[in-house]
Amino acid sequence: MNKLLLLLFFLPSLTSISQEKNFNLMAYRPSLEELEATSYEKDTTANAWYIAENGYSRYENDGNYNVITDYAAKIKILNQEAYDQASISIRLYKNKSAKEKIRKIEAITYTLEEGRVKTTEITADDIYTEENPDFDLIKFTFPNVTPGSVLTYRYQKESPFRYSFETWWFQDEIPKVSSTFETRIPGNFNYNIRTIGGLPYNKEDVSIIKNCFHPDGISESGDCVHAFYEIRDIPAFIEESYLTSKYNYIARLVYELKEVTQLNGRVKKFTLSWKDVDKQLKSKKSIGRQLSRTRLVKDLLPDSLRQLPNNTEKARGIYDFVKNNYKWNGKYQLHRDFNLKDVIRDKSGNISGINILLHNLYESEGFEVLPVLSATRANGFLTKLHPVINDFNYLFLQLKTDDQEFLVDATEKYLNFGEIPFRALNGYGRLVDFKNGSSWINIEARHFSGIHYRDSLMVDAAGIVTGHSQQIYSGLHAVSARKELENLQISEIAGRLSNPAQQTGVVTSSFKNHQQVSNPLQIQHELSTTSQKIDEVIYLNPFSFRFFSKNPLQLEERTYPIDFGYKDVYTYSVNVELPENYSPIELPEQKLITLPENGGRIQLVAQQTDEKNIFIHYRISFNRALYVSGFYPYLKKFFNDIIEIQNQSLIAIKENT
Repeated sequence: MNKLLLLLFFLPSLTSISQEKNFNLMAYRPSLEELEATSYEKDTTANAWYIAENGYSRYENDGNYNVITDYAAKIKILNQEAYDQASISIRLYKNKSAKEKIRKIEAITYTLEEGRVKTTEITADDIYTEENPDFDLIKFTFPNVTPGSVLTYRYQKESPFRYSFETWWFQDEIPKVSSTFETRIPGNFNYNIRTIGGLPYNKEDVSIIKNCFHPDGISESGDCVHAFYEIRDIPAFIEESYLTSKYNYIARLVYELKEVTQLNGRVKKFTLSWKDVDKQLKSKKSIGRQLSRTRLVKDLLPDSLRQLPNNTEKARGIYDFVKNNYKWNGKYQLHRDFNLKDVIRDKSGNISGINILLHNLYESEGFEVLPVLSATRANGFLTKLHPVINDFNYLFLQLKTDDQEFLVDATEKYLNFGEIPFRALNGYGRLVDFKNGSSWINIEARHFSGIHYRDSLMVDAAGIVTGHSQQIYSGLHAVSARKELENLQISEIAGRLSNPAQQTGVVTSSFKNHQQVSNPLQIQHELSTTSQKIDEVIYLNPFSFRFFSKNPLQLEERTYPIDFGYKDVYTYSVNVELPENYSPIELPEQKLITLPENGGRIQLVAQQTDEKNIFIHYRISFNRALYVSGFYPYLKKFFNDIIEIQNQSLIAIKENT
């Protein structure tokens, strides 16, 4: 359980606001009812849950102004599946001059054995430190854990990073009965406080404490802001398919320092305006200073390309030139200094290096182009409330030509002009314009991505089925398929990419347009498929391949959106040639299924086109890239319908009499 336990302890007594709290872990001693519990009534699927979790964070009133963090928790373990919850990891940040430290850790395992409560405490030998460049991990594992155990622990953490307050994580991978967080912050510290995750507070109290803080060298005491937050019945946060980053939705409190009024009355700002950020970016060596270096690229393009008029064709040519001659090294490093000369010399660079090179080539040729700062899907959404420059970790471009706007990114060799990688489809980004000021823009895939199967099958009188399948991939489906093809043997293509049904035998495979990204990727299979012959009737599932092996949506309830990243469409066309003197006695039932608000559509049509042929057309469209959580039950059923159609559709044919 690698939790970021940069958190703290709180004695549940709001009326007591004295500096000294009760840190006695015995207050968390479990009751007999808690030890005997065999399930959690709010979530009967849970293998473990937090009975209580409390925290308290404040600035130390001793002249150092360190942030003191106390944390305590009580966890119920139901079975062996939850034993990983008994391994605790506490992250302590550090830099070259200072580091966080733990003052004290206590942990006790409570187990009910033959009607008696047995306790086992950890010792100093059970605790060890794992060192990393920017942080250390304090680790320990509760001893003697068995199904039914209750674990209690607490610690106190001291942080010298006075300008970096704690984040409190209300939600975790297991449910919680209650999680509370109390803070006391001197009035001269002004924070932007963000509540993320959407879970409502059961209790939220904010008040002023008079004369609570006593700065050194000042005769008068200062006031503090005291706050208390509680959320009860917190569901487990379970990650599922089609999620950008759990950090967009997991419930927590985030503190971002806005400004500090110093003892001399001066105000030190930590949160800047976008105007200030634009100035910083312009002078930043890794961004603004490299964007201005157009002289470095003036001789890079071939004359045949430079002589073209400035239109989409030329823009595509410049894009292909960079993509085919300069390689992304797999690193983002948006905030790390680099030199564009090195990118040109090495023909390799990070995200900024490759796309700033592309930017400078466009600008040197007179195109209207601007950089876009964004965050990857894995990095989480950016906040629009105020600039948090460290949240950005990605850069691509917006290009305008022929009265159209294109988002371009030259870091993926299988991307087409006007596409950006799946990793960058994260809602919105900041268009950086040093002349007119930066602004937010939406980041969306321009077109549907698609997978299209076209099968031709022939059935003989013995029920043996042969034929071929042509499979066409477009958009971001083609990008991922082309990447996978790089590492596949011919014999592996069907199983890894095409997902054949159980009855499908693939004899040979081939592909076209692997490197020609402006054309759809094509994969072909020669087929030998089985059918069933019962009482002179041949039964055949016409779908030799599956779009989905199983329903990717399995939760009872989902509180966060379903984010595909792009709109997509799947089609499957099958022509079945019947044996001589055979006719269909059963065809798949026609279907038309829609999602609310035109969110998607399933259509199945089956018909006999002449005496010897049956044609089936199956189409699935997801008309949105993102669906709010309220769509979850509809999408879950939608996937069930997709799988039922592909698995249970049957053609029955019989010899004419």
